[in-house]
Amino acid sequence: MSYIDWGVLFAFLAYTIWDGTRGGKEAKNIDSFFLANRSMPWWAMGLSVMATQASAITFIGTTGQAFTEDMRFVQVYLSMPFAMVILAVTLVPFYYKLKNYSAYEVLESRFGLPTRLLTSALFLISRGLALGTIIAAPSYVLSLLLKLDLSLTIIIIGSIATIYTMFGGISGVIRTDVKQMTIMLFALAFSFFWMWFNLPTKVSLGDALYLAGSLDKLNTIDFTFDVSEKYSVWSGLIAGLFLMLSYFGSDQSQVQRYLTAKSLKDAQGSLLMSAFAKVPMQFFILFLGVLMYVFFIFQPSPLSFRAVDDTTQQILQTEEAQQAEQLYTNLHQLRNEKAQEAIQSRTESAQEAFVQADAAINLLKKEEMKRREKELQTDLNETNYIYPYYILHHIPIGIIGLIIAAIFAAALSSIDSTLNALSTCSIVDWYKRLHTEKKSDEHYLKASRYTTFFWGVLATLSAIALGETKSIIELVNQIGSYFYGSILGVFVLLLWVPRANGKGALAGLLLGMFTVFLFDSLYLAQNGSWFIDNSLFHAGMQGKKALSYLWLNPIGTVVVVLVGLALQSPKQATSQ
Repeated sequence: MSYIDWGVLFAFLAYTIWDGTRGGKEAKNIDSFFLANRSMPWWAMGLSVMATQASAITFIGTTGQAFTEDMRFVQVYLSMPFAMVILAVTLVPFYYKLKNYSAYEVLESRFGLPTRLLTSALFLISRGLALGTIIAAPSYVLSLLLKLDLSLTIIIIGSIATIYTMFGGISGVIRTDVKQMTIMLFALAFSFFWMWFNLPTKVSLGDALYLAGSLDKLNTIDFTFDVSEKYSVWSGLIAGLFLMLSYFGSDQSQVQRYLTAKSLKDAQGSLLMSAFAKVPMQFFILFLGVLMYVFFIFQPSPLSFRAVDDTTQQILQTEEAQQAEQLYTNLHQLRNEKAQEAIQSRTESAQEAFVQADAAINLLKKEEMKRREKELQTDLNETNYIYPYYILHHIPIGIIGLIIAAIFAAALSSIDSTLNALSTCSIVDWYKRLHTEKKSDEHYLKASRYTTFFWGVLATLSAIALGETKSIIELVNQIGSYFYGSILGVFVLLLWVPRANGKGALAGLLLGMFTVFLFDSLYLAQNGSWFIDNSLFHAGMQGKKALSYLWLNPIGTVVVVLVGLALQSPKQATSQ
């Protein structure tokens, strides 16, 4: 990067720390630290929720996923508007009326302390695990972009988020999220229009869509009902609905934003803002990945987008790699020519020739990556490298620093809210609840800041231990799916099963998680038989997972509700 880009990046990081911490002195108690004295407007909360959802996952993982596959991932979010409307009229009024700090406080009065603590513990475990991933994944790519040591990059991201969250509290989180979301939207919009502007003169946006459609890159909707398929209309509308209801309705990192609202309408407005903005935004980001694919048909691109990786550089010196690189160059030129012929003639034969040229180049990439993985004994997944490669090689000086700042912003906006939520549950659900001796407001405020620091350090260390990950967007959703469905089931019992009791809720929660683990271990062999394979039991057979991770969410919810119904308190006899 140039000195200008470094200056832009440093200015952004310095401003983020200042902006996030400047209101810290105003916090006098945990009400102001965790809930901003319930004074936040709907638009600030809405942008904060969207910033947390966007994260570096959106920038790096989603664009890369559309590039390597297609746009079907958007189907995961089809249920989001329905989920937000349901929550706006059910759980949000419930939370707002009780004026609690934690989403799990409400469980104790109905189901007892063990259920509250277990549910809170599941949140702490699931989000604690995901937080390490959220820090590690963008850090690896940013370390390559900035030519910094991976551990140093992780420490920079983890430290900045921890510092302003520790001193600024939730008001600092929301305030910085609003600015970070603005930078992210600018970066996405600029990338799109710059990519469009730099297509060859004779290639219009319509031509780009024609080429993308010829390669099935514009596939968005899949009506096939197959529970093993990750992305379809049914997995999005049915399984995805349970994921969204649980994430936005029972995950403290999201619920805490509603609890800061100055009115019920503001809380509901923040949800509806996300409901109507998220799907179009996700569609746009996926389309950016597709347009990037077309862009690299006409622009030079490496056989592997991990070209900046030291591990990749080692193997590029071998004779086999150099031969593959030369063949790739020839095939890339052939695809370019066939693409232009397809655009000019728009005949079926020209289109088929272009599709075959593209298939040949992708087959070469697949085989060469397998060979390199075998030789290096490591995974060379490049999904998370594609957009960063475009930034380094095609974005103008000055804007590079701003877009890399946007990736930092995306990472920070997901880390800060999670840190604050982890601290809230640790203090409110555990420390303050189990230590009944009343302490001063100053004591709890200090404990909250120390706890934020603890979680920040733990997440940073776990990110260093985790190192590089595969597709970030899937990994985080997979971690959540092990817990979300069962937690949602407890809240369903709370709201809609009047005779549900603590024994049924606790047993349902435990059985729900066990069932999710069991179904996640279920595989389908090529001969059609089922078998179980997991870390505890190795079947020694080959096959594919029988269920996509999204379907774990409704399974967990249904099991918890059924157990709760089976163990509910007997109906009271009415007097005559």
